[in-house]
Amino acid sequence: MITSEIPLLPMITEERAFNILQLEATATTAEIVARYEILKDQYRRIKDETEDLRTRLAYQLKQIELDDVFIYLRRKQRI
Repeated sequence: MITSEIPLLPMITEERAFNILQLEATATTAEIVARYEILKDQYRRIKDETEDLRTRLAYQLKQIELDDVFIYLRRKQRI
């Protein structure tokens, strides 16, 4: 079954969001946005530079997770 092979991303919480960004919960809007952009660029470069399909997929999933964090924090009016 295909769905059992694809790991489901757990629901984003505020604690998990800051964990993913590797920031303290007291981070400012500027720090959150800067960290998001740094990680997004880093993940994109790794994904683009690798030939290994598993690594490409893993970093594509990290990018999606990062976007989910950004959307979550925006909805919570943290950014």
